Amino acid sequence: MDEKTGGKDSNEDAIRENNAQAQSATQFQAYYPSTSQQPKLSNQLTNIRNHPLTKQTTEFFKQRNVFYATAVILLLLGGVALMFMIPQSTEPIEGTWIKSDGQAFEFDGDNGFNNQIYPGSSYTFDGSSLVMTSTVQVIDNGQLVSKLIIQSVDVTFTGDENAMWWVWASVTVDNEQQELDESPCSLLIRTSTAKNTYEFGLNAPDYQSEKPLLCQ
Repeated sequence: MDEKTGGKDSNEDAIRENNAQAQSATQFQAYYPSTSQQPKLSNQLTNIRNHPLTKQTTEFFKQRNVFYATAVILLLLGGVALMFMIPQSTEPIEGTWIKSDGQAFEFDGDNGFNNQIYPGSSYTFDGSSLVMTSTVQVIDNGQLVSKLIIQSVDVTFTGDENAMWWVWASVTVDNEQQELDESPCSLLIRTSTAKNTYEFGLNAPDYQSEKPLLCQ
């Protein structure tokens, strides 16, 4: 009887020991850290960048940026070309003119004035008042000296701006006032209309009706 009881107790002790070992192993496994690696943020970003949809979107924006840049460049080039195509405004006095005696007057866009008597002169013009300034070499008492000549005229253009009437206001030589002619008026015609005195005589009658009152 005691032997049976002792064997039973021994079996029960073995069972309890096995259960304790199993429970201990189970608890150990429950708290054992996982060996699987968590996905890194850099890897996720790489996957997003390599995704076909991401690549298509990037290419779309690149193409659109190139299109916009090309459009801006074309607009700028077009604007510059248009600026060069627009004719620059000029003063109506610019050009070459001829008088009845064949004397030619040339006025350029840089306020330069030339004729056979006063080459290399300058001028100012405000739309109706013309001032011509010249420095000439003359012989005075057997000596070569420089003289400053300033001529001021009132200008009236004809309707087609191919002719203009001059009315002399004053002429000074070295700041000394000079006496004007009895007829202080002159008609000048563009050389594109009259190249010589013959053509001047043919065209001059067309502008007599536009002669200023001081010249009548």
